[in-house]
Amino acid sequence: MAALGGGAYLLDHLLCHITTHRNRSLAAITAQTGPVAMAKDPLAEAGFYFDELNKLRVLEPEVSQKTSELKEECKEFVDKIGQFQKIVGGLIEMVDELAKEAETEKMKAIGARNLLKSVAKQREAQQQQLQALIAEKKMQLERYRIEYEALSKVESEQNEFIDQFILQK
Repeated sequence: MAALGGGAYLLDHLLCHITTHRNRSLAAITAQTGPVAMAKDPLAEAGFYFDELNKLRVLEPEVSQKTSELKEECKEFVDKIGQFQKIVGGLIEMVDELAKEAETEKMKAIGARNLLKSVAKQREAQQQQLQALIAEKKMQLERYRIEYEALSKVESEQNEFIDQFILQK
């Protein structure tokens, strides 16, 4: 643990030294050449950069800025995807409700159609029963007509017999 603490101190000391060296180098180059023509920073050539707070960074400032912009764009994209998912979720719920209502109405229509078919079948069965009853009554009427004719014939024969019997007496 003490070794880590000493390493951190050493790293801080090294960074402080590099920062001081950088600032002195920049001041010396600016003094020699003027503010227009500056030489390349040896730390930048080694892949080390200083940010606006003079903190040592491994990423170039431009790459760091683009990374931050990309991070913000990704955050906005994730937010928009979240909003899209909410909208789609609401739409799916609405479609599910409409589907349930459509299914309910469909079942009602099927029930009404089946009831109508049932009523039609009942009427057809009732019509057949009535037609059978009419046929039976016609047959009965025919039997009664035949029986009436037979009884009329017997009556006329008996009346004739009575008339003959009375005449014979």
